[in-house]
Amino acid sequence: MQKTSLSAMLKPSSIEKLRIEFIEEDDGSGTIHIEWDEKDPDLQWWTDLGEEGQKSFMIKALTDATKHDVD
Repeated sequence: MQKTSLSAMLKPSSIEKLRIEFIEEDDGSGTIHIEWDEKDPDLQWWTDLGEEGQKSFMIKALTDATKHDVD
């Protein structure tokens, strides 16, 4: 079976289908909560990442988005 790369499967508009919420915790820390329709074929790439892959994806996305704001 041939594996398809994430970039080949990812439709940029599918990111908008993720319901992302930042929850500020009482201790000052934060949690990112993400919900999605696991049956949506546009989000199959996200489901296939699994929990660890999703965490890595979010950390990289946040790091890339803020790299110019952090010294």
